[in-house]
Amino acid sequence: MNQYKMERMPQMKETVGEKADSLMNVRLKYIENLLESEKNSVRKDLEHALEQLASDKKAGSLVISFLRSSYILNSHEFYIAFYEGEPFVEEEPAGIYFSMEKVFDGIEEDWREMDVALHQHFIRIISGEKAEIHRWYTERLYAALGSIIMKMIEDMGKDRGIPVYYGGYMEEIKGLGYI
Repeated sequence: MNQYKMERMPQMKETVGEKADSLMNVRLKYIENLLESEKNSVRKDLEHALEQLASDKKAGSLVISFLRSSYILNSHEFYIAFYEGEPFVEEEPAGIYFSMEKVFDGIEEDWREMDVALHQHFIRIISGEKAEIHRWYTERLYAALGSIIMKMIEDMGKDRGIPVYYGGYMEEIKGLGYI
């Protein structure tokens, strides 16, 4: 018996791609509104975490990393670390795990809508295929979150010359600005 290899994934992603883009735009707008509010506890906590890690530091960089395990486990936990040297090379940087669970509240509704779209075009969809579509969508959402965090950092208006980067943990990161 041949093992099932999820050969339909490219077609499935293409089929729900438009739906995923639409849902993602709505979700990103929601997240942006949430993080633009200076009264929001997630924003305050994130600003405090960045300030705390960068306090009394003259050189180095802050890295906000999304964790692959956090979108697989649906915990939405990010790792924020201050690196004195090159990011991800330093063995034990000062860092904290930061929950973004409130920001991603309701993402399961997006997944359900994509599942409905899949069922309209495919038969016998296995749970692994659905999980892969959910992971793919969430990973895209995490990557897009960087531009929203960049605006938040700009709004902080603090420029001590410490660069802030964003991306996947141990993956490619991009600069967001300075605090």
